[in-house]
Amino acid sequence: RFSALAQITPANADRMELAWTYHFGPAPVGAPASLEVTPLKIGDTLYICNDYNDVVALDAETGQQRWRFRAGTNVKGATYGHCRGVAYYRVSGATGFCAERIYTNTIDARLLAIDMKTGRPCTTFGDNGTVDLKAGMSAAPDGYYYVTSAPTVARGRIVLGGWVYDGMMWGEPSGGIRAFDAVTGKLSWAFDVGHPDRQGAPPPGETYTPSTPNS
Repeated sequence: RFSALAQITPANADRMELAWTYHFGPAPVGAPASLEVTPLKIGDTLYICNDYNDVVALDAETGQQRWRFRAGTNVKGATYGHCRGVAYYRVSGATGFCAERIYTNTIDARLLAIDMKTGRPCTTFGDNGTVDLKAGMSAAPDGYYYVTSAPTVARGRIVLGGWVYDGMMWGEPSGGIRAFDAVTGKLSWAFDVGHPDRQGAPPPGETYTPSTPNS
């Protein structure tokens, strides 16, 4: 998409032919059936996700599936749910299982870490491979907070925003920005517009600043 490679040019683009096709299969009842993902290629493997957050590794040359991670996503309430991409991270100095990871965030508000070689959850990340993105958020119905954009990994942290179903009720979840340690899944920092001087999670009994309907 933003490549400096010169094999494909305006002069030869019309001679391109389809090399392979991959189908995710039928979507679960109530799940989005579209694809908005930008594939991520690492080495000879292509990593993609669908709109109910299954992640697949494909041989980039043949399109053959190497593994499929089934996220078991609860699609209830995610009216505009999509998975637009995944992220990659190599743990410094590590070897073996989960030394290289694929991250995805889901439309039921979870952050997941997956071993890039096997497609198995990284059990030392968060709670058995999962971080609950609703932690610290105000209570709301399903689908009022989730993440659709691909995670961003920077300096060993996974940075996330969020999609908020705003203008519907008082006390909706916050649109705060958070960063999580890419190895452990622990919260590194949070930006809450209602408490800009506070960098960590809300203290017990409080939440990130809820949004309110437009007046």
